[in-house]
Amino acid sequence: MLQNTGITMSIKPASRLIAKALPRNGRFAGQFALPGLIPDLVRDDNGVRTFDDERMAEIAAMEAVIRLYESRTIDTRKAGGYIRLTGAELAVLIDEMNTTPTYFAEICGVPQSRVMKWLDGEQDIPHSVHVLAKLLVVNKANFDVAEKVTQDMQEET
Repeated sequence: MLQNTGITMSIKPASRLIAKALPRNGRFAGQFALPGLIPDLVRDDNGVRTFDDERMAEIAAMEAVIRLYESRTIDTRKAGGYIRLTGAELAVLIDEMNTTPTYFAEICGVPQSRVMKWLDGEQDIPHSVHVLAKLLVVNKANFDVAEKVTQDMQEET
């Protein structure tokens, strides 16, 4: 728990978007977070900013969460200087594996919709998927191992 701010807050990442007012010494502070991030308080140069009324603190929290969201731009740079696999190249590799995009998604541990976005060129294909696809094509034993690991690790439904 964070207590140095005068407000006890969890250091557990948020499971949902947070933009709310918290009471603080007769005033209000704005708390905000995006899912997966640790909640924080609205701050200025002097530290935690407080407001006379709850609504103003809530608005400041909403503005902070919008700024945070807009700052999270998608980085399309090539990680590590890797040349990205294209959707057409991935489609050929999936065909050479003699499998389907649905089953390839299962082996990769991603939703089928993500593989379809890779194939359509809507999303960049991660380098790790390129490596996995090549390993699965080069040797049937690699595909068999990936298939067994996938089956062994699937949760019971």
